[in-house]
Amino acid sequence: MAEISITSEYFCKFDSAARDVLTNAGHTVIDNPYGHQFLSSEEIIPHCKTADAFICDLEKINQTVIDSAPNLKIISRRGVGVDSVDVEYAAKKNITVARTLGVVEPPVSELVLGYILAFSRNIDKHSHEMHNGKWSKIESHSVNEKTLGIVGMGKIGYEVAKRAYSFGMNIVYSDMYQNERCENDFQAKKLTFDELLAKADFVTVHTPLTEETKGLFGYETLCKMKRGAFLINTARGAVVEEGGLYKAVTEEKIAGAAIDVFDVEPKENSILNALPEVILTPHIGTFTKEIFIKMDLLAAQNIVEYFKGTV
Repeated sequence: MAEISITSEYFCKFDSAARDVLTNAGHTVIDNPYGHQFLSSEEIIPHCKTADAFICDLEKINQTVIDSAPNLKIISRRGVGVDSVDVEYAAKKNITVARTLGVVEPPVSELVLGYILAFSRNIDKHSHEMHNGKWSKIESHSVNEKTLGIVGMGKIGYEVAKRAYSFGMNIVYSDMYQNERCENDFQAKKLTFDELLAKADFVTVHTPLTEETKGLFGYETLCKMKRGAFLINTARGAVVEEGGLYKAVTEEKIAGAAIDVFDVEPKENSILNALPEVILTPHIGTFTKEIFIKMDLLAAQNIVEYFKGTV
């Protein structure tokens, strides 16, 4: 049977059931040699020379890594984005790239709503005051009837809209394609990108990282937003230009931002660290125990199904 190389940092971090799925199907599992640690391309290469399959996270599966594994037939990615995988080169070599679709949408959308509530109700600020012995009510705002602008109305965008709509928010979105389901379910309105920026109280980004979206939210774009608006990015770090965001926040062009993803990860020295108006989290959009276990199982099942000949 097949040899499965685990290049993933998180595979089976919380539960070993997904590993059992592979071994029970007769496959050999070669674990990440460094445990639950992010691997560089140089660290992956000696680990995968005889691999028939990879299970990966956001580590770079580039042309050099792919060429180092001549038996490679499938790359099973824990997540939905594939910008860390050289998909075009994999396709040239007839290597399948699978993803864990239908799993990550709920936790990412939960996090987006968490940011919105944190900004609106000043939960952290109130708690900080109370812990310092101060009974101080800070001006806060309702999210009801506020406008949420969703840039990229895919599956995650839809789940964000569903949750925001239940809070009484008005939904507008910008996308290449019309999403009639979202319009029917949540009375969402499709706007141009610039129209959305001018109208939304919160702008949340759910686009893939492409040449077109890289640096999409630079200083000039951010200045088109309402001065009291907040930007939320749980998509890919490079979609938002950090320098432009820093300038826009310090000049009070926008009220603040929540950033969960960065152009380089891990990133502990972002220029945004100095801004209290910006919530920073270390790429935790899907980081819940329950979802990680589901992603593990689906990533393993994608490989099992492939070698059964059904993928």
